[in-house]
Amino acid sequence: MKIEANDKEVQDIFSLGYFKIPRFQRPYSWTEEEVINFWDDVVLRDYIDYFIGSMVVYQTEKPYYGIVDGQQRLTTITLLLAAIRNAFLDYGEENLARGVHQYIEKANIDNINEYILNSETSFPYLQDQIQSFKKADIQCTVGNEEQNLKLAFELINKQLYSIIPTISNYDSSDDLLPEIKKTKLEKLKEIRNKILSLKLVFIQLDNEDDAYLIFETLNTRGKDLTTPDLVKNLLLEKLRKANVTLDTYKTMWNRILEKFDNNGLDQNFVDSFLYHHWLSKYGETTQNKLYGEIKKYVDSFNKNESETKAQELLLEFQKNSDYYLSIVSPDRYSWSPEEKSTIYQSLKALRLFRVRQQTSMVLSLIRAYKEKKLTLRYLRQILWKIECFHFIFNAITSQRSSGSIGPLYSEFAQKVSNTDSLSTIQSSNTELLRKLKYKIPTFEEFEVNFMNLIYTKNKQRQKKLIQYILEKLMGKNSNALPIDYTSVTIEHLLPQSKEDEEIVGKIGNLILVDKQTNTEELRDCDFMRKIEILKEKKYPLDEYLLNSTQWTEKEIEERSKLMAEKAYYEVWLL
Repeated sequence: MKIEANDKEVQDIFSLGYFKIPRFQRPYSWTEEEVINFWDDVVLRDYIDYFIGSMVVYQTEKPYYGIVDGQQRLTTITLLLAAIRNAFLDYGEENLARGVHQYIEKANIDNINEYILNSETSFPYLQDQIQSFKKADIQCTVGNEEQNLKLAFELINKQLYSIIPTISNYDSSDDLLPEIKKTKLEKLKEIRNKILSLKLVFIQLDNEDDAYLIFETLNTRGKDLTTPDLVKNLLLEKLRKANVTLDTYKTMWNRILEKFDNNGLDQNFVDSFLYHHWLSKYGETTQNKLYGEIKKYVDSFNKNESETKAQELLLEFQKNSDYYLSIVSPDRYSWSPEEKSTIYQSLKALRLFRVRQQTSMVLSLIRAYKEKKLTLRYLRQILWKIECFHFIFNAITSQRSSGSIGPLYSEFAQKVSNTDSLSTIQSSNTELLRKLKYKIPTFEEFEVNFMNLIYTKNKQRQKKLIQYILEKLMGKNSNALPIDYTSVTIEHLLPQSKEDEEIVGKIGNLILVDKQTNTEELRDCDFMRKIEILKEKKYPLDEYLLNSTQWTEKEIEERSKLMAEKAYYEVWLL
């Protein structure tokens, strides 16, 4: 590997040729803090020579370079130059503006204008909205990277115009305007010169192969790159694009990211997806060690096989990203009517319980269902048992797994993933449920926590959990007709205004009724009148309510205990 390193100023680097942000690089990701710190360092500080780090490139063909390291700084410098250029234009100084623009865009050997910095992932936003001398007003979708670019550029303009106000801020009749303008233009030139004179160590590599190696070496221990960034680099290194124009594999990777973005999920969910997918099929690891495990797996084959395995992994990620999104964002997923009443309900409940340990197993089960290894009926049964376990273990008793639940799920997820035999899957799931049942807390512990559930207008933290419990205890049908739980509200049998909220808020004092009945018929009634109204409507009242002739703290306590027994021994029985 041949490496050449030289000190160069920004203006020299931008005069060398054209720079492309390669496919393995992550998108522009600087936040407000990083942009402000860079502005303060390179614009506000007094210095003669200011060193801003290194820039690592490889030459594809003269005069074109791929950027290995330094693209965040180079992109930010381009934003700074574009802002300065626009400020010159604002002051009517087109020549000065074009003088700066030559470091943003210049004619190539065919005398066709070409941008000095090129980024595929931000096209056409960076080019049209920032780099262009005169905007073409192309309709641009502002995705994650574009949003970061947009915010950074707006922030730079705000900082610049705090020093150099727009010319429209001045009174055109002011006799001092020419002097004011001259002073501001000199300040603009000073900022321009400071940017162009920034120094970097310019490191040039021989080829793209060396670039992948250097990129990984620079960033594996670094603070900037996430696991998805490194996995992307690894896979794209193995899967070189076959067409100059169309980069199929990079497009596949970007489509995965777009799915998460379209569901309102950030980079952390992509990281979690890769982690849970690996747990569900390949082996137990930690999120910190995930990239190393994937790299070890891909590199364990010869060159041709390694490329095949990388392609298989990317295809897996593409397909399984949909399954994962159904788990973490079930409300946005497209379900069939049968799936909506079964799979969706359990996934929604697990989201309500705020648990993640089961994700690898659930992902494996949904994958098996989508691949027709499992029937919808069987999938519903096993998901319901997992839901039962986490209702008792997490939602009610708030147990700590001591790190044993996640590996247990991962072990059985891999068994499901690595067989096509329904009987093997069924026996594995039976063994999993047996082990989960062994971990279930006692009824006494469950009862204490269940009895402490409370909901009032002042204490609403457990409202969704309580509504979930009341729905399950009530069942799916009333008088052979399905109950529409989207239109029900929680009613306090003993009104909130009558007693201490610690009493009226207990789950034993709560029922679900439709909104109209609640607001129009039950509002001002005492307990016995409420029961009469609900009987007339053939509301599915439990035996305890039907047989009660009074309603005090004692009855509320007794009903709460009966509900706890039914929940533990009947409804959520594992």
